[in-house]
Amino acid sequence: MPSIDTYLTRRGLKKVFAVMVLLLPGAGFAAAGLYPQHSPILDVSINRKLQLTAAEDRPVPLKIFYPQIGGPYPLIVLSHGTFSSIDRYDLIANYWAAQGYVVILPQHKDANYGVRPTSYAFMQGVAMSRAEDMSLVLDELDTLEQQLPALAGKIKHEHYVAAGHSMGTQVAMLVTGMQFKTGYSGELMADAEDRFAALILVSDPGKMRLMPGDTWQASNVPTFMATGTDDFGVMGQRSKSAEAQSEVLPSDARVDRYSLLLEGGDHYFGGLIQKDVDTKPDVEGLAIFNATSSAFLDAYIKDSSTAQTWLNEVDMQQVTGKRAVLEQE
Repeated sequence: MPSIDTYLTRRGLKKVFAVMVLLLPGAGFAAAGLYPQHSPILDVSINRKLQLTAAEDRPVPLKIFYPQIGGPYPLIVLSHGTFSSIDRYDLIANYWAAQGYVVILPQHKDANYGVRPTSYAFMQGVAMSRAEDMSLVLDELDTLEQQLPALAGKIKHEHYVAAGHSMGTQVAMLVTGMQFKTGYSGELMADAEDRFAALILVSDPGKMRLMPGDTWQASNVPTFMATGTDDFGVMGQRSKSAEAQSEVLPSDARVDRYSLLLEGGDHYFGGLIQKDVDTKPDVEGLAIFNATSSAFLDAYIKDSSTAQTWLNEVDMQQVTGKRAVLEQE
């Protein structure tokens, strides 16, 4: 599998590799109180050769990260960001896999600008096709294990996790039961998928121009949401008005929800995910996200009392030198 060193070299980021090593849990930051890595850290294999077939014979390439030994492990299905691809999230997916999870990213129809937005209605259709991709992965797990023998016995067939970044946050919310009424037509957006047991949002969906600010708080399953004070992406809002803002239908689900706020954090961790940007790579922010999201996963998917205690008791401002705040909603 490509090392972080190789990944950063490919992205022109080799100069920050030494900083990344120091900030990853298990080194300096773990000693300061971040949630520690799995012990021992699991070696991870990556497969980029398999693909599924969606409606209308559309190919859905997959990128699969899985521990080389042991299992079965809980499954995370990660929906990539707007017009991005499955190749831009290695530093998150590889980390989760090394902590004892299988991570599958389906390539959506808008990846690498495979389609161009022409209207709100068109992008609504893209979002719904993305939700279908997430369900397709779950539907075809047995097939994937047959096609990739090394994956056989690695996936725990229950308590799946939906994760998403940027536009992928709306997709992950849809497949965990959230419903939206579009502002431009009043049409209901909903999905029948009910197999995902937890939700991870790698950015704040409420920062997208068409979404209310408290969108994520209507989730129906235990939720972890990360954001930053500069978390604005392709579909984000700074001073722009929400000309056709969607309505999020309220949820009466009583579930735990956590938010992680990174001071100075942007939508891309400084170009470490989704796409290259002309800012300094935020290796510290990514290390904080990886560690804290792993604590959430261990607490709510693996029922780890150690992880739950850490989430309840950690003073994130003290641990991160006031870089981050963790709150339970």
